[in-house]
Amino acid sequence: MSIFVGNLPFRAEQGDVEDLFAPFGEVLSCALPLERDTGRKRGFAFVEMADAEMEARAIEALQGVELMGRPLRINQAEPRSTGPRRSGGNAAPAYSPDRASGARGWEDRSYGSAAADPDFEAARTRRRRSGSGAGGFDQSGVDG
Repeated sequence: MSIFVGNLPFRAEQGDVEDLFAPFGEVLSCALPLERDTGRKRGFAFVEMADAEMEARAIEALQGVELMGRPLRINQAEPRSTGPRRSGGNAAPAYSPDRASGARGWEDRSYGSAAADPDFEAARTRRRRSGSGAGGFDQSGVDG
């Protein structure tokens, strides 16, 4: 069994969490997961103690206790699900071709081409860089 420690300050170290749980019994392990891309702490930890009775006492006693100015949320950790991993917080269902986009009433011309639509090139405006002029752009606004 394992304990989940949430709302952990980002500056908290493994030793801080171990010291917090030590009065309730032997701490077998303590892990502070890191973000894969940045290596920064994720703001929670997992603690394992020697037996379930110690864990239950620690969860009850430490719920809401402040560490470095933040009230901790302490619960029994749930086992990791074996289903597919969720992608970063977007709860929207997967793409569906019959699902309307959020920009109703707007025409998407970003994938057009001159071969498919002769008016496509005529409707585009481009700016060409030049050595003079305000901001280094051609004042005409259209390539010629």
